[in-house]
Amino acid sequence: MRNDPYDDVDDVPHLSAKDDDDDFVVGSEARDRTTVYSRTTPVVKVKGPSTGPLWALVGALFIAFCGLGWWSFQQVSLMEQQLVATQESFARISEEAAGRLQDISGKVVATESLSSDGEALKQRIKLLEAQLEDQDKQREGVEGQQGSLDKRLEQMAAQTAQQQTENAQTQEQLKSVVAELAALKTALPDLKTAQAEQGKLDAQIKSVAADVATLKKQGNPSAAVERLEQD
Repeated sequence: MRNDPYDDVDDVPHLSAKDDDDDFVVGSEARDRTTVYSRTTPVVKVKGPSTGPLWALVGALFIAFCGLGWWSFQQVSLMEQQLVATQESFARISEEAAGRLQDISGKVVATESLSSDGEALKQRIKLLEAQLEDQDKQREGVEGQQGSLDKRLEQMAAQTAQQQTENAQTQEQLKSVVAELAALKTALPDLKTAQAEQGKLDAQIKSVAADVATLKKQGNPSAAVERLEQD
């Protein structure tokens, strides 16, 4: 329905049913049969909802949760204790099993060692034989090196003897040179004196030669030349 401000409630026509508008006339018996009598409906007062049961439910749930938490804590503690006990038992069992395994492994190793002693000895013998062969080869090589070293030592000894002989000869030569030097030092003053006399003689010879040349220029200087030659 449209909400129009021009609508007026007073303009709504009044509807009513009248007896004279009926198309047919109803009798009293029919009227009694068709008449409906209504009962008065009792008025029930509606009250607001009560919160007491709700709070009771909340308290019950809280208590239940607290009890569940305590029970869970107890169960967890019990499970921890059981776990610790189980771990300890497992540790003991593992230690016992390890000891048994060590015993069994020791027995197995002893059995295997007894069964493999023969092969180990054979391998050891083969290894020793190979080492002996290597030592023989090394000994032969060492002997060869020893022979070459002996030859080298002999050569060095011969060279040393030759050097000693040469050193002795050199020492003798040095001794003779030292003696000659000493003699030269001793004869050095006489040599100087002889050199001085030789200088004097040279001067005299030069003067005589000059006189001879002068006499030859004078002619027939035989007597003077003879005298000078005698001088």
